[in-house]
Formats: sequence, C-alpha cells, structure tokens
Amino acid sequence: MTVESDNIKRELKEIIEGCIKCGLCRELCPVLRTLKEEQYSPRGKAVMLDNFYIEKIVYDCTLCKACEKSCPANLKLCDAFIKAREILVKQKREPHEARDILKNLEKTGNPFGISEEVEK
Repeated sequence: MTVESDNIKRELKEIIEGCIKCGLCRELCPVLRTLKEEQYSPRGKAVMLDNFYIEKIVYDCTLCKACEKSCPANLKLCDAFIKAREILVKQKREPHEARDILKNLEKTGNPFGISEEVEK
C-alpha cells in the first residue's frame, strides 16, 4: 500500500471512530429501506469500515447524506464512503462497472458510451 493510501485510510478511520452505533442514521437511508439488511445501513457500513473491511459495499451508498442529517455525532459518513472508494480505486479493486463508466467518459464524454454524431 502506498503512503497516499495509508493517509486516506487514516482519514477514513478518524471519521468512522466517532460512530456511537446508535442507529439513528438507519431511519432515513434509502438504500436500507430498499435492501433491508443491516450491512447496507450507514451504521453497518461504518462498522465494516472500522474493521477495514473496505469492499464494494461502499458503492451501494447513494451519497444522499440523509444519514449525516440524523447523526448525533455529526459524522460525515459520505466522506468516509468516498475515501473507501478512493482506496479501492488506488488498489485497482473497484467494480468493473465503475471502470466501464470511466472509460466511457474518457472516450465519449458521457457515462453511457454514446458518442454524439451531428447529423447534417
């Protein structure tokens, strides 16, 4: 792991350490409402990230920040999820869908890979 990845990991840990695991974040989470499993709740992800289980589950967050509005500890969980994603990208462990989107953006300027052809 690089120094940069280690620093990101440390920043991630600092955010997550403040979680008191009260569960107030669960109520507003649209992902949890849909998937109905604790691992998809902000609290579930915080617990996994605290144990450095950084896998693609962090991509299941919509980054809507609803969990941050109800957090009594004022944690910036979305920042933590973004940092976890950054670590995965640096380790080249991001989901292939994310790689495909980036390739499409580079080639065509949009995430769908549809090139704009101007009709005359």
